[in-house]
Amino acid sequence: MGRDTGTLRKTMVVLTAIVLLLSVILCIHSISGHGLIGCTQGTSCNQVLGSKWSFLFGIIPVSALATGAYLTLLACILLIHSDNTGEQEKAFLYKAILIVCGAVTGSATWFIYLQYSMIHAFCPYCMTAHVLGIGISVLTVIWCARQKTGRITLNIFAGILLAVILAVVQFLTTPRSLAERGFTDEQLRYPNPAEMPIEGNPYAKHLITLLFDWQCSHCRRLHLQLPDAVSQLGDSIAVVCCPMSMSRECNPHIPQGIDRFRGSCQLMRTGLAVWRTDRSRYAEYEQWFMGTDINQAWHPRTVDEATSKAQELIGPEALDAALRDRWFDKYTDIVNELFGRTSRGTVAAIPRLIYNGHIIIPEADTPSDLADLILSLCTSE
Repeated sequence: MGRDTGTLRKTMVVLTAIVLLLSVILCIHSISGHGLIGCTQGTSCNQVLGSKWSFLFGIIPVSALATGAYLTLLACILLIHSDNTGEQEKAFLYKAILIVCGAVTGSATWFIYLQYSMIHAFCPYCMTAHVLGIGISVLTVIWCARQKTGRITLNIFAGILLAVILAVVQFLTTPRSLAERGFTDEQLRYPNPAEMPIEGNPYAKHLITLLFDWQCSHCRRLHLQLPDAVSQLGDSIAVVCCPMSMSRECNPHIPQGIDRFRGSCQLMRTGLAVWRTDRSRYAEYEQWFMGTDINQAWHPRTVDEATSKAQELIGPEALDAALRDRWFDKYTDIVNELFGRTSRGTVAAIPRLIYNGHIIIPEADTPSDLADLILSLCTSE
């Protein structure tokens, strides 16, 4: 083995080990839900890793597949020059390496496409893994060509075909809308609809309660879909929008650990202070905070930014007076209790829609899909 070939192999080993470690970290995150540095609520990273596209069949993390692929690739590269490896075994290992690299390249292309066209956000961890994976594949082709292994194109194509099959299976088995569902027969207290922002007819027969956090990127996506979704449902269904906090600063039902929603207690109060002081300015505040383009990159506003905007809209004195109102303490107790009593099993996330004890955590690609989920909640028995 020449010096150049040996250098290539060492580079491939190092890069593959790096991507393998990254894939393991992402897999652990998908299974456990533990946070990643720079992947807090509202970030593009969180939007990608929390998307339905991060799983296959809704249960298998795609990072687990990546872990298996890179573990196989690393093992093959290390074994191929072992003294105990015969010529036939080497031929098989070269073939396996090329097939895996083809699959890696095809899969990386597919997941980059998903981030661009379906999720409309990019995860730096994922993108690093994809770019390194493609780079490893290029180095592998060069390495195998120097080894004169033969059938390089055919084996790479076989791997790409596996990636195409994966993409087709994921596309066909991932529904356009998802919802974790739950139910509780406990007696529930709801915020007074007359005191809350409502999307739709305030006198609708069916009033659905929406729990959301201002810093939650998935909540923001639902918010931007909600007007169109509710308009498709007619006057009999409306959604009562109830901000809450997923921070332990004011919500005792949140487990101890890294506080990914720090500051959301104040954001909850500031938004409602605008609503309670001047409802005509609330839509402007909401639009400023949430944005208008669902496909545009988004980062939650800070507490200071939200406070400044609220002061601009309703005045500093009015904001201070509204925030001192004891109504906020009563409201916080109600939404925290509602969150706690409807957190059952896997249903412990937001945004959360609640109606007659039935709970869904929705994820929809379009307003029409969201409308179908809302309608299914109203017809739950």
